[in-house]
Amino acid sequence: MRILVAEDNLVFQRVLHAMLTQWGYDVVVASGGEEALRLLQDEEGPRLAILDWLMPGMDGIEVCRRVRARNSLDYTYILILTAKTESEDLLTAMEAGADDYVTKPFKSPELKARLRVGCRILELQNRLQFTRRPVVIAPRFNVAKVQ
Repeated sequence: MRILVAEDNLVFQRVLHAMLTQWGYDVVVASGGEEALRLLQDEEGPRLAILDWLMPGMDGIEVCRRVRARNSLDYTYILILTAKTESEDLLTAMEAGADDYVTKPFKSPELKARLRVGCRILELQNRLQFTRRPVVIAPRFNVAKVQ
């Protein structure tokens, strides 16, 4: 599955890229919020995203708000990764539309488990979309034998 990592810190970027690649993800990296938003708005963009809260330009919370405002049929699962640890910060992220919140420094097994939850949710959403598609039944024709 493709995953976006929006992180301006090059060390965290490299660590996340290596870890996620090892776990089998196809990693796309953005260094700022504007780039992350552009990638997420692309029709073929990743549907799973890790957004750093504090980035130059547009922060991860604003990216999250804008992704949610577009009301796309293709859901994007968003995990906010941040050094902010106050409960008010968690509430701000969730009210902006984040699906999950992980604080730095993080434990890799915890991040891996949370991303698996995101993948399950996206898979369920895909199944629901598939079952909601209209079924087209081809008309039956009686074919008379030609003599």
